[in-house]
Amino acid sequence: MKLRGVLDKKIIYFLLGVIAFAMALFCFEKYPENKIAWGVKIDNINVGGKTEKEAKEILDKKIKELLEKKVVFELKKNSVVIAQREEKISYFSPKYNIEKDIKNAFLIGKKGNFFLNLKEKFLALFGKIKIMPTIKVQEEKVDEFLTKNFGKFEALPKNAIVYFSLSDGSFKVKEEENGKMFERKEIKNYLENNLKNFKTPNICLALNEDSNCFYIKNVKAEIKKEAAIKAKEKADEILDNCPYYLKTDFSTFSLGKNTLGNWFLFVPQKDKSLELSLDEKLIEEYLINLSFKINIEPQNPVLSFENEKINIVEPPKEGRVLNIKESIKTIKKEILNKNKNITLVIETKKPEITEEKIKDLKIEKLIGKGTSNFYGSPKNRINNIKVAASKFNGVLIAPNEVFSFNKTLGNVTAKEGYLPELVIKENKTVPEYGGGICQVSTTMFRAAVYSGLEIIERHAHAFPVSYYNPQGFDATVYQPSPDLKFKNNTGNYILVQTKIQGYNLIFEFYGKDDGRKVIVKGPYQYDFKPDGSMKAKLIEEVWKDNKLIHTQTFYSFYDSPNKYPHTR
Repeated sequence: MKLRGVLDKKIIYFLLGVIAFAMALFCFEKYPENKIAWGVKIDNINVGGKTEKEAKEILDKKIKELLEKKVVFELKKNSVVIAQREEKISYFSPKYNIEKDIKNAFLIGKKGNFFLNLKEKFLALFGKIKIMPTIKVQEEKVDEFLTKNFGKFEALPKNAIVYFSLSDGSFKVKEEENGKMFERKEIKNYLENNLKNFKTPNICLALNEDSNCFYIKNVKAEIKKEAAIKAKEKADEILDNCPYYLKTDFSTFSLGKNTLGNWFLFVPQKDKSLELSLDEKLIEEYLINLSFKINIEPQNPVLSFENEKINIVEPPKEGRVLNIKESIKTIKKEILNKNKNITLVIETKKPEITEEKIKDLKIEKLIGKGTSNFYGSPKNRINNIKVAASKFNGVLIAPNEVFSFNKTLGNVTAKEGYLPELVIKENKTVPEYGGGICQVSTTMFRAAVYSGLEIIERHAHAFPVSYYNPQGFDATVYQPSPDLKFKNNTGNYILVQTKIQGYNLIFEFYGKDDGRKVIVKGPYQYDFKPDGSMKAKLIEEVWKDNKLIHTQTFYSFYDSPNKYPHTR
C-alpha cells in the first residue's frame, strides 16, 4: 500500500509537469499576441516583442540616420586612386518598404497551425529567423551620379545607323562604334545589398581589370553595320518609288524624296535588326501645313429680320476638315507598302446652324441698336467702313458666347477690299489699310451696351475723335489687339444686322425679349483741358422685374490730339 501511494504521487507530479509544459508551450505559441515574436530581427535590428508601430519608429530612425551618411566612390588606375567622389545616401533615392517588412515580421508564428507557429517562434527566439529589408535604389540616380562624376572616363557604344542625306537625297549608313562602360547594374545591386544591411559602402571603380573593383568593360554596340545595310536597302526601295500622291476628291499633293526621306525612322528591335517606320510628328507637321489648303470652315446661314420674321439671305454651307490622326495612319501604312496613291481622310463639318434649326433660334424682336455718324469722312474711310460693316451683317451670336470683334472681322488687307486711311498708331496718326474700322467697332459697342450685354473688353481711343461723338461711347480696335469683346448674356441667339443710311452706320441686335430693361446714363464728359484732353464716364444698367441685375461703368481718358500728329 505504501509503495502504491508513492507511485500515485509520481504519476500525479508527472501529469502536472506535462500539463505545465503544455500550458507553457500554449502560452509561448499564443504570446505576444499583438506583438512581433521574440527574437525576430529585421537585418540585425531586434524588433521582437515590439508592436508594429514601435518597430516602425525604430526602423524610421535607423533609415533617417542612414540617409544622412555618405557613399564614397574611388576611381583607380593601376591600383592608384586618381579620383574620389562622395554623396549622401539620400541622393540615390532608396525606397525602403518597411511596412511590408514589419508585416512579414509580425506574421512569424501567427500564420500556420499550432506546431508550425511554435516551430517559427522557437527558431526566432534562437536567432534563426532574420528578415532582410525590401529596398529599391533608383537606377537612374546611380547613372546620373556616375555620368556626372566619372562619365568622362566612359564611352557609350553607338549603334550602326541609317540616315538621310539632303545633299544627294539618299540614305547613308554609319558603322557601329563599341564603347567602354562601368558595370553600372552591378554597382546599383552592390549599393542595394549594402543598404539592406543598413551599411554605408565604399565603392571602388577601376579603369583596368581589378578583382576588388567594378571596372570599365568593353560594351559592344547592339546594332551592327550589316543590320543597317539591310534596313537601308528596304528604305531605298520605298524612296525610289517617289513621288507618292496624297489625294482628296478635289486635289492631289505630291510627296517627293527630300520630304519623305526625312520621315524615315529605323527602330532597333530585340533581334538586333532595324525596323522601318515613319516619324508621326513630322508627318503631323506636314499635314497641319497642308490642312490650310484643305480645310474649309462651315458657314452658318446669313439671315435678316424683316416684317417680324427671319429670312434666309444665304443658306448654310458645310465645311471640311482633314482628319490628321487617321491620315497619319493611312500614310504610314501605304508608304511602307509602297503604294503610290494615298487617299487622305477628309471629314465633313456641319455648320452650327442648319436650316432646320433656324426656327428654333427664337429671334423675335429688336433688343438693341447702335448708331454713329461718319459725315466728313474721305472716300477711302467710307469704303473701309462699308467693307468692315459687311463682315458683321447676318452674324449669329450664340447664347453665352464671348464675341470677339477682331475674330469676326478677320484679315484687314487690300485683298479683302480695304484701302489705306488714317489710324492711330505709335503716337501718330498714319495711313494704313483699314483706317476707319473703329467707326464699326464703336457702333457695335453701342448696340451691345443698349442690348444690356456684358462687355468683356473695350478700349477708348487715344484722343477725342469727332466721328465718335458723344465722347466716351467709342471703342477702338486693331488686329490682333486691342479688341472689342462682349458676352451674350440673354440666354438666346442674337442676330446682328448692319445698315448704312446716308452717313449713318447702324447696328441692330435682334433676339428674344427676356424682360430686361436697359438704362444708359451718359456719357458724361469732364475734366476738360485747353489742349483738348478730357475724361468721360458711361454707365450701363440692366433691370429685370424691378431689380438691377447687371451694371457696368466705362471710363475714358483722352489725351490731347496735338500729341498725335498726322503723317501722310
